[in-house]
Formats: sequence, structure tokens, C-alpha cells
Amino acid sequence: MAEETKGANYVIPWCVVATSVLNGILGLGTLLSMLYVTPNIEAVLDSPTGKLGFPFMQVVLDSVGSYAGATVMISIVIAMFVFAVIAFLATASRIVFAFGRDKGLPFWQTMAKVHPKTAIPNYAIYIITGVACFVGIINIGSAAAFNIILSIGISSLYSSYTITELLLLWRRIRGDIRKPSEMASYTWQANELVWGPFHIPGVLGIALNAFAVCYGTMVIIFCFFPTTVNPDAAHMNWACLITAAVIFFAIAYYLIYAKKVYQGPVVEIAPYQIS
Repeated sequence: MAEETKGANYVIPWCVVATSVLNGILGLGTLLSMLYVTPNIEAVLDSPTGKLGFPFMQVVLDSVGSYAGATVMISIVIAMFVFAVIAFLATASRIVFAFGRDKGLPFWQTMAKVHPKTAIPNYAIYIITGVACFVGIINIGSAAAFNIILSIGISSLYSSYTITELLLLWRRIRGDIRKPSEMASYTWQANELVWGPFHIPGVLGIALNAFAVCYGTMVIIFCFFPTTVNPDAAHMNWACLITAAVIFFAIAYYLIYAKKVYQGPVVEIAPYQIS
């Protein structure tokens, strides 16, 4: 979606920082408030809503002391979830569309189609909606299988972050990223890297990238841990097996077909311009 943002090299990094700081402060405040008003965690988990997987509803009811007030507060939370789902759907569908446009996914011809009137990638939205409904059905049938899907999602998310940070760290150490001042009398070459206006130079930047790689690696490893010690087959976290299967399929797909059509991301505008 950054492709549709004006001044993305300035706007997107500041949005990431601002949302991280704002959500971190609000999340910490919410966490402290919930802990303060939850004296008995076991009672909350054993409540009717706790057994259904929504213990926060009982916490709100105990805090407010009124079904009407609790209903209003919980409705606000549900509305926030609805808005978040819309944002997630838009983001995920644009990612599918982008990979389809770049010929990086199976059936990319369909995923890359955009509706001529609305300019929306309808097929990408249909695919993401179908996947979300399928995951919801899995939760109805088996909570353990649903937790495995969540573990795969978290590990995949952090894998994308960690791989990117690792490549950036490698390029930093090698000195392959050029400064904008060096490009004044230089002809741009394909796939050449130049620092944008938002970056931390020098040793501090390398240290931050190294910390991000270490943190992401730790999170990925813990995503594959089971929830109990010495688990049996029913309580084992099979996310590592499914993740390995997805990686195997991706490698096989690339070697068999994708390497013939995939040429990297489609560049629609000049990546660097000097006024």
C-alpha cells in the first residue's frame, strides 16, 4: 500500500514509529488496568465467557458491576475488532495482489486482476476472505489446530521481518548502501541501494539491526514450542512441521515454475529521483 502513498519514503517510516509508540503506550495502559481489576484470574477463566475464550468480558462485567455498562464497553471492543479486520483484509489482499502482479504466486494471472470500475483487486480479496473463513471454521472444530495456525502466522510474520533485517544488516556491514549525496552525478543502476531520508547511520544502526535479528530469531523459535512440558501428540505444537511443509512447497514451486516467470518486484516508477 506504500505504492499509493505520496512521499512514502518519509510518511511510511514515521507512521510505523508513531503507531508503535502510540499502540505501545495504550497497550501498556490497558494491560495495567486489566491486571489491576482482575484479583482472581482462575475465577475469570472459569466464568461462562472465560470458558468460551473471552475472559475479558467477565473482567469488564466485574469492574463495571452492570450488564448494561459491560455491554456498552464490550460493544466498543467488538467495533474495534471489526475495524481492525477491515484493515487486515485490505493489507493482506494488497499483498496477495502485489505478489500476483509480480508473478510470485500460483495462479498469479487471477490474483493480479483489478476491477476496471472500482480499481480494487477483487480476486485477492475473495481469496483472503475465504482463508479467514476457513481458519474460523477450524477454530470451531479444534482449538489446538487453531492455535497451530496462529503460531504459523506469528512465525511467518517475524520470519519476514527477520529475513529483511538480516539482509539489511549484511548490506550495512559490507557498505553496499550508498548515500544520496553520492548520487548527484551518478547514473542509477538496476538493483542499486541508496539510503532514504529515514535511517540511522553508523554503528548504532548496525547494532539496532543486529538486535532486531536476534529478537526476531528468538520469537520464531518460541513460536514452535508446545504449551506444556512433555506433550503428547494431541498437545504437540505442529506449527514447525507445517511451516517446513510450506517452505518446501515454496522452494519446489520456484524451482519448477516460478523461476521461469518471476523476475522480482515490478518497478512502476523510478526508485530514485534527484530534483
